[in-house]
Amino acid sequence: MLYAAIYVYVVPCQNVSRFLEIQREAADICLRYGAIDDLTFAPMNLDAKYGCSPFGGVVPLEPSEQLFISVGKFRDQAHHDEVMTRVDRDPRINELNYEIDLLLDVSRITRGEFQRIV
Repeated sequence: MLYAAIYVYVVPCQNVSRFLEIQREAADICLRYGAIDDLTFAPMNLDAKYGCSPFGGVVPLEPSEQLFISVGKFRDQAHHDEVMTRVDRDPRINELNYEIDLLLDVSRITRGEFQRIV
């Protein structure tokens, strides 16, 4: 089984560099506490294809913003909860979360947890 925590971030272009540094640091912390992987993706093509709607229709972006998606991978929900309990206790993650609050409109971050079924 595989379990994932997925985040969608809307990042002001002027903050992308620091956002990515924070993502790297946060990923290192998650991996240190046992996450299988922690990945951040930048879009390469958000255009509509194959009869689908464009991604920008789901997450509206201003020209001065960029979209990123991160995926934290875990064995199952129990593993996720165990790892994230440890991560949340790390003082450095609290500092990074505070910085994210300063860089982004946190209300525009979308988050969910998913279990692999296929």
